[in-house]
Amino acid sequence: MAVNLIERLRNEFSGDAMSKIGLFLGEPSANIQAALGQAMPAILGLLAQKSQTPQGAADLFGIMQRVGSGGTTLGSLSSALSTGSGPADMLKVGAPLLSSLFGARATGLTDWLASAAGIRPQSATSLLGLALPVVLRLLGREATAAGGFNASSIAKLLGDQGGFLRNAVPAGVASALGLTGWEEPARSYERAEAARSYAQPARAAEPAPADDRRGGGFGWLMWAVPLLLLPLLIWALSGWRHRQPEEALGATPPAVATSGTLAMVKHRLSCGQELNVAPQGVEARLIAFIDDKSAVVDREAWMTFDRLEFETGSAELRPNSQAQIRNIADILSCYRNVNLKIGGYTDNVGDPTANLKLSQARAENTRQAVVSAGIDAARLEAEGYGEQHPVASNDTAEGRQRNRRIDVRVTRK
Repeated sequence: MAVNLIERLRNEFSGDAMSKIGLFLGEPSANIQAALGQAMPAILGLLAQKSQTPQGAADLFGIMQRVGSGGTTLGSLSSALSTGSGPADMLKVGAPLLSSLFGARATGLTDWLASAAGIRPQSATSLLGLALPVVLRLLGREATAAGGFNASSIAKLLGDQGGFLRNAVPAGVASALGLTGWEEPARSYERAEAARSYAQPARAAEPAPADDRRGGGFGWLMWAVPLLLLPLLIWALSGWRHRQPEEALGATPPAVATSGTLAMVKHRLSCGQELNVAPQGVEARLIAFIDDKSAVVDREAWMTFDRLEFETGSAELRPNSQAQIRNIADILSCYRNVNLKIGGYTDNVGDPTANLKLSQARAENTRQAVVSAGIDAARLEAEGYGEQHPVASNDTAEGRQRNRRIDVRVTRK
């Protein structure tokens, strides 16, 4: 009988783990529990899809070897959460794995999880970074027990998860896609076939016959996962004229600290200045764009502030916004050729003219705050766009919250 990895993971994330993770990330434990319920099948689904080609399985096995998921290097969640630095240490291991395992899909997975669970995007990123080591540790342990710690046993174990994952797909996502049911379980992954396929993992996999691709092993997931990510594509296209999806960052810098309850990383600028930033916050993305010699100034390459807050219905910045303002000023002080434009946005609730005015005032106040931190005003522009260029649906509270934002883009580098 196949091992239900989702059920095993639920046992890992139980007891007071939810409250400890929520405290670490600054999110309600109920939201964290909901987010993990959505994240676990998504992570397993993407890993399963990756493992169903010889090269993908070999890559996954190589990553698991490097982080020690076949043994005890990753440790257990309960032991990690029992120490003050445990969650940060676990995040240091897991955060770089997002891009290593999922590539450009990491950003899509993060955005989907934040929207589905009602948590901040940076919290979703950190939660995935915390969950990944736990998933890989469990996967390595169960694969070792079933057939040894190798690419074949890992692919076999993941290939057997089809029925469990089909039942665990979030109902809200299925409804949004208009799906009424899922395919019946495909035939099981054959161990002998796996042994032959993975004998030379560096070899490219040959295309399977059409019937095999449709009915073999984990074939249903080849369309199920892209369908799950389809709403993200629709969201991206809706705002394409104004902004483009941002690339996932590479490995998280190794030094990790905490600011309040939000996980932060130490990021050293080219001039030697060190900043505390969220792993995929606006500062980290902005620095990556500036440092990337191949990245050209683009009118569509906007990035969203993740730690700016305003008084309700007002353009007045709250005091806790100053840390991010100070970081932006420090970045501009280091990169003296860089100029920025700040954009303000609202949801579509209320009078459009009033929304446009509020968005302009918020963008201008953000600009003025950076100027007050010592930056030449000539290097900064500000413009309000009101309810234009939404990045999420205004039909939900979560979507409206995401649309009420301040963005920034580089106009000169």
